[in-house]
Amino acid sequence: MKLRNTVINNNKAASPVIGVMLMVVVTVILAAAVSSYAGGLAGVTKTAPTATFEVQIKKGVDIGGENISFMKIKEITGDSIDTRDLKIITTYAVDNSKFSMTEVYPNSSNTYLINGGTPTIPSVSPYWSNPAMGDFGTDEEVNFGNYVLKPGVVMIAEGNEDDVPKDDACGIEAVIADWQNVSSGDFITVTLVHIPSGNSIFDSDVEVL
Repeated sequence: MKLRNTVINNNKAASPVIGVMLMVVVTVILAAAVSSYAGGLAGVTKTAPTATFEVQIKKGVDIGGENISFMKIKEITGDSIDTRDLKIITTYAVDNSKFSMTEVYPNSSNTYLINGGTPTIPSVSPYWSNPAMGDFGTDEEVNFGNYVLKPGVVMIAEGNEDDVPKDDACGIEAVIADWQNVSSGDFITVTLVHIPSGNSIFDSDVEVL
């Protein structure tokens, strides 16, 4: 009888042990599944391109008899970058207590072109400065978001100082808000952000000349 009771008691003790082992196995399997899923998410993270840029900002330059201001961004070396994947941020101190910041997104109509008395043509600054593609506002392929940056490619935002700030939809106002508050000698922080990765690929203080 004593042997029989011992066997019964041992069987009862085995049940909790098996339950604990099964819980451990399930925990390990779930941990492996979560790790695999997280690894899969990490695998689709976009890598930011690398490039070097030259940025110029000029206030009131005589170009062909017109008083033109502009911001010019030129890729010097690096990867080809589709501008639909870029965001441009400009920031500067208006005074000791106020900052101005502008975020420029691709394919968001932020300027317009007026040809004489004809209706306005929605466009997007900064445009691709490529005479072979046609004038700004007459060819959508030169709009920011529709072209690819690569070494040698220049994009530009400009405006006639005689129309600024009256014409607050001109190119320079679209990329640098409150442009009328900017003077030669000021510094503007220009940042290029690669949207898919969320990383900055250019960030520099640029003096207005």
